Amino acid sequence: MLVPELRAFLREKRYRYLSITTLAVLIIGILGYRLLEGWSWLDCINYAVSIMVTTGNAEVYPHSEWGKVFNVFYMILSVLLILFFVNTLQQHFHESRQSGILRRKRHRKIIDKKMDDQTSTDE
Repeated sequence: MLVPELRAFLREKRYRYLSITTLAVLIIGILGYRLLEGWSWLDCINYAVSIMVTTGNAEVYPHSEWGKVFNVFYMILSVLLILFFVNTLQQHFHESRQSGILRRKRHRKIIDKKMDDQTSTDE
């Protein structure tokens, strides 16, 4: 169920752009922490992802002034982007569910019409 939804999600241009933007912000965070703080790649990935999903990481944090400034802007951008991403996902699943309901209603109408036609021809 999840894989077809993910494929449908990525088929639409606006969702694909949102996914690419989210990935780009994550990469910017990873590179920013790597360049400004000199952390290992794994620490950069861990911290960038934890900031992006708003969990944070108390054990690892920027120590340089520029790292702290970058961190503030990255946190704000990440939280806004993830909120937008979650909202877009919710809209997609809602639209998908609604279209399924409409398909079932149309299908039911067709079946009912055929049943009525068959009943009237039998009489």
